[in-house]
Amino acid sequence: MRRLVLALAATALVASSARAQQFKMPRVDLDYDKDENFALFKTYSWKDTEVVATDPGMHARIVWYVDRELEKKGLKKSKDGPGDLLVRYYAKKQEGLKGTPTQEQTTLPGGSGQLTTGVDFQKVLEGTLLIELQRSRDNGPVWRAATEYKSIDKQKIDADTASAVKLLISKYPPPR
Repeated sequence: MRRLVLALAATALVASSARAQQFKMPRVDLDYDKDENFALFKTYSWKDTEVVATDPGMHARIVWYVDRELEKKGLKKSKDGPGDLLVRYYAKKQEGLKGTPTQEQTTLPGGSGQLTTGVDFQKVLEGTLLIELQRSRDNGPVWRAATEYKSIDKQKIDADTASAVKLLISKYPPPR
């Protein structure tokens, strides 16, 4: 009977830790004009915005990522004049700390031991990215998507930003 209770307790512990460690997709906030016929939009052009990435290199990469993803959706960048849609993005980043708790137990001869608890801190870059599409004929908003993402490794921030753009543009066109 005791073995059965121990087996059930071990199974419950494994199941609860598996649930706690499940991968969670970033949340996307999506808003769009439900009366708009998105099939009519064929071209786009960029609209200036004041809240772009502070790093000029990152700004150029975000524009490139958005261009690439919109073209995959069948939209063409207008070469002459404004397109059917005007595109702009807003970006914000901040640095913070993320702590990971650790525990270690040492046992000394004679049965006494010591429990040590610590926290490992890492710098984290947190970013917010919003992409907005407007009708060029009246500057009316038709589609907007936003997400927040974190990057622990500064070397990965570029790849994380590309993934965030891809995630947002995957929501275009919106469901009917």
